[in-house]
Amino acid sequence: MEAFMGSYKEKEEEREENQDDDHEENLKTRISSHPLYGLLVETHLDCLKVGGIGDDLGESDALRDYMKQLDNHKSSTSGEPELDHFMEAYCLALRKLKEAMEEPHRKSMTFITSMHHQLKELTATRSHLDLPESPASFHHRHPTSGERKPEMIDFPRRSI
Repeated sequence: MEAFMGSYKEKEEEREENQDDDHEENLKTRISSHPLYGLLVETHLDCLKVGGIGDDLGESDALRDYMKQLDNHKSSTSGEPELDHFMEAYCLALRKLKEAMEEPHRKSMTFITSMHHQLKELTATRSHLDLPESPASFHHRHPTSGERKPEMIDFPRRSI
């Protein structure tokens, strides 16, 4: 009797695994055939591209275009309200994630651009004042009479 029960339980577990596999495959098929699936994949790929150079659209234009694209896809729903809602929510969540990841990148690029402009201004000012071209040339200059030789400051080294 025990052998029969053990065999029965194994068959029942195997049947449940097959049902789970079938359910999973069915769900994958429903998602991949959903009208918003293409937009979902595109939005996911956009998240992966964050950090790339070049942002042709302004933020508000990009968001407006995205919402228009989402609205166009809404008109062709799958007839499964729960799946429709999930796909819409997932697309919007990915879009917000992308924007959140882009913000630090934008701030860094703004800072770098600002520093670049400041350095350009400093070098332009330096050339107008006829200062030495490089700090190295300053140290090789010989002091004239009455001019003090610059002192070298030796900072203690810190170990990391």
